[in-house]
Amino acid sequence: MAELQKDPMTRGDFLGFGILGTIVGAILTIPPAAFVLAPIIDVDILGKSDVPEGPDDWFEVGPIAEITEEEPKFFKVDFPVEQIYAEPKVQEESGISKEEFVVESALWVSWRTEILGDGTYGQSYRPSFLDNYDGGTLTEEQVQEAQENLNVLSSSCAHLGCPVRWILREGEGELLCPCHGGIYNINGEYVAGPPPRDLYRYTHEVREDGKLYVRHEFDVGGENGPQEPYVI
Repeated sequence: MAELQKDPMTRGDFLGFGILGTIVGAILTIPPAAFVLAPIIDVDILGKSDVPEGPDDWFEVGPIAEITEEEPKFFKVDFPVEQIYAEPKVQEESGISKEEFVVESALWVSWRTEILGDGTYGQSYRPSFLDNYDGGTLTEEQVQEAQENLNVLSSSCAHLGCPVRWILREGEGELLCPCHGGIYNINGEYVAGPPPRDLYRYTHEVREDGKLYVRHEFDVGGENGPQEPYVI
């Protein structure tokens, strides 16, 4: 009887190759996984964004006297955006226009308002000095009071970025996302729908000239501090 041929691969060899294959597969998977997850890690964990950043400047929004108690005021701000192809050397070599790259951003600005237990609006914290304000220079106390009581909100829904609108419903106003039904109150706080959080708030300041200024970043609080927005 012919002698059966012995299998040259032992069980130990088989297990060894299996472990080696698993390690190699994991190593090959890490780079694409890191590439896909990098934006989430940067924004949600590290508080950074890998999109082109805007300038570290303040931009004028408008006079705070135009903001009423009853509803938010809609403003637009043009943020210049610095892109790699906007660098002079790259433009010169590629023939790209040397015009400034600008993205128009929409904001809703309102006075902080008390939200009652049933969701209706109570007292508005619009500073009383604005009742007789004639456009002159504000005192340090007036600047502080106004700045602390302003909601400076991005118009982009926190769900998928659709622009929210101010509408009146049964006597109360709300910021509504027309795309998927996200609802926020006058303070930009989440009320209903798919959004996972409140509207994003721009870093802002009120100055002695009675005007509101914003930076190209969101004041998200917490340990991470301000964040550059993905969509501006």
